[in-house]
Amino acid sequence: MPRALALLLAAPALAAAVWQTVSAPPTLQFPRDDGAHPAFQTEWWYVTGQLADAGGRRYGFQLTFFRQGLEPGPPLPGESALRARQVLAANFAVADIAAGRMRFAERVRRIGGGLAAAAEGDLDVVLDDWTMRRAPDGTVTLAAGDRDAGIGLRLELLPSQRLVLEGDAGLSRKGPGPGNASVYVSLPRLATRGTLEVGGRTLAVHGEAWFDHEWGTSQLGPGVVGWDWLGLRLADGRDLMLYRLRRADGSAALESAGTLIARDGSTRRLGAGDFAFVPLTWWTSPRTKAPYPARVRVTVPSAGLDLEVRPELADAELDARRSTGTIYWEGPVAVTGSVAGEGYAELTGYAGSLARRF
Repeated sequence: MPRALALLLAAPALAAAVWQTVSAPPTLQFPRDDGAHPAFQTEWWYVTGQLADAGGRRYGFQLTFFRQGLEPGPPLPGESALRARQVLAANFAVADIAAGRMRFAERVRRIGGGLAAAAEGDLDVVLDDWTMRRAPDGTVTLAAGDRDAGIGLRLELLPSQRLVLEGDAGLSRKGPGPGNASVYVSLPRLATRGTLEVGGRTLAVHGEAWFDHEWGTSQLGPGVVGWDWLGLRLADGRDLMLYRLRRADGSAALESAGTLIARDGSTRRLGAGDFAFVPLTWWTSPRTKAPYPARVRVTVPSAGLDLEVRPELADAELDARRSTGTIYWEGPVAVTGSVAGEGYAELTGYAGSLARRF
């Protein structure tokens, strides 16, 4: 069939090819939904954790894979198999808390060609030799390394509680309009062990990690420039996830939300009026001059929580412009106040607005 005729016949299918959006609580099935959702434009699998070596020296780590769709729908007749329709990027960072140093690496490739892939039936994401996979017993395995940055890891993560469906049974609203939402699921506590490479040393490590998986299209509502996210494991056995959707003037959008997770895994949704996120001090990046919240007071009055969250190292700004096109602050935090704890914070939109990116 001549290519022109093939394209003409494909025109109705092409016109109907649009990105799906999230508009209602999803019907989820696992392990299928641990895998990729290419009908949606944006997706990420995100793991952070705090680890210690045999001598008690502490580290933080982040490994995140981002899938971004470039064109919706299946390939057109006659289209090259090498045409980039989906892109996979990854950010990998290790915080040496005692040394006060963050090491960072990033990668990006088109999906296909054997170098990058995100399976649809289960968690199996590959970008070169960086991988995130789920074993049949539920163990999540991570592998990544970068010689130039002097970092690497090989970790096994075993969930110690059931999956958390964030928001309304997995529907996480990010704005007032149709489609300003994502599907968001979490595993806040994963017992973690394996090896960590830092500056030429290979260390046996153990600790706990937090896993997030999120997908959607056109998530952020109008006027939102970024978000402040916290994933906290509290010493009393509870876990707390909060995100504050931030406008340009620093105020929080009404769709800001969170989840309080009890020791038994039961959850309680938190709306924007149920918690406060108040910066107490600020840290300014010497590179971008962007000011980021440093010490933060977090209160959830209905849960008796009055917390101070502080970074374990000040400079955790990550320049990911070569992969995701963003600069953000991401690092381990310590919790004091009404209850102690640990976790991770992600602060975005301070070195440039994320409007129209998510």
